[in-house]
Amino acid sequence: MMLGIFALMLTLNILTPYICDDFTYRLNFLTKEPLGSFWEIFPSMYAHSYKMNGRLISHGLAQVFMLLPAIVFDIVNAAVFTATVYLIHRLCAKEREPLILTAIFCLFWLFTPAFGQVVLWQVGALNYFWALSGSVLFFTPELLRFRDGRELLTKKWHRICFCVYGFFFGWYNEIASFVGICMVICLILLDVWMNREKFRFSRIIPVFCAVLGYAVMLMMPAQSANKQGTALTLPLLLQKSENCTRMLLDHFMPLLAIFAVLFVIGLIAKLPWKTLVLAGLFALAGICANYMPIAASYYPERCMCTTALMLIMAVGFLAAELGNGKFFPLLAAGTAVLMLLTLPAGLRGCRDIAGCYVQHAHREQIIATALENGEKDVVVNIVWPSTPYSAYYGLADLNPTDSTTWPNHSMALYYGLDSLLGE
Repeated sequence: MMLGIFALMLTLNILTPYICDDFTYRLNFLTKEPLGSFWEIFPSMYAHSYKMNGRLISHGLAQVFMLLPAIVFDIVNAAVFTATVYLIHRLCAKEREPLILTAIFCLFWLFTPAFGQVVLWQVGALNYFWALSGSVLFFTPELLRFRDGRELLTKKWHRICFCVYGFFFGWYNEIASFVGICMVICLILLDVWMNREKFRFSRIIPVFCAVLGYAVMLMMPAQSANKQGTALTLPLLLQKSENCTRMLLDHFMPLLAIFAVLFVIGLIAKLPWKTLVLAGLFALAGICANYMPIAASYYPERCMCTTALMLIMAVGFLAAELGNGKFFPLLAAGTAVLMLLTLPAGLRGCRDIAGCYVQHAHREQIIATALENGEKDVVVNIVWPSTPYSAYYGLADLNPTDSTTWPNHSMALYYGLDSLLGE
């Protein structure tokens, strides 16, 4: 099953070319010229911190991959997705459980808003899905310690390395990093309260390191400038809150309903309190994450991926525990239903991704023919997606009227053209 998931994701990654911001991140933000070496990334990210935002770790990684053949990112990204799904399934089920693995993959496919942007788009995956992977890794030690009494960071060098990791994780993404930090704090407090564990200051040091990294991200000049906008009056906050609520219900109402049903069944079945508390905590974290962009100027669907992760894990904790007892038929039936729902959605999404790749290949053929004929001002087709599974969905493609604007200019530089327009 793991090989099957990896093979599918690798294929979809290969069928997803550079899109939108990918062309921009192939350039040095300081010189505006194509990146020439690894060492140029540092001054490029310095300029990026003044022009774009403070997510220098994720965008620095994006520029690292831009120096490598595209297939390298395709392989690594498919491996990250597969490993993350596997880790989540092991955290929920405690052991290898094919039904839980299948259910979690299906839930990610069905309920990740803007799936293509979050999972397949190169810059998007590095900023969003990799942030989810980093968050899961960050709260795993305290989750296992609270639930199973299992300590992962047993040696001093383990704790030192984890503190370093915490700093860079905190500097990675505004929503996923904040939620991951809060989850660790909550899990430590739950361990002290429910397990009667003595609080040790050393457990909180990784959190301080992550908070420091988060603060560094927020203090970047561009990040501070991005947060300075229209004053957040009460009517505006209420309007934005209503918008966040609408997006939560539009995208996650079925998932919230599944959680509610499983939670009620769990209460009736008298599941262990730790399982119920964990499920409730993760569901609450997912709902809270949905409201974090309330102060932002806009709320793109890809920013909802942290909510998707937390709600999927909340469902996973309950489903795995119920599946261990007399409710196993319920788990099997639920997984079968998810598979039946995922199959048509998967076929539709894969067809759209392949269709966009064909449109992209046609575009590149036009460009190649023009270059052979010595033409440097070219008009090519715009790629039109039909589902959120394509990374093109919801992203800016070629402007049909202005060749100097973004992303036309960056794409023209990539292909060695003077100008590039879409039609």
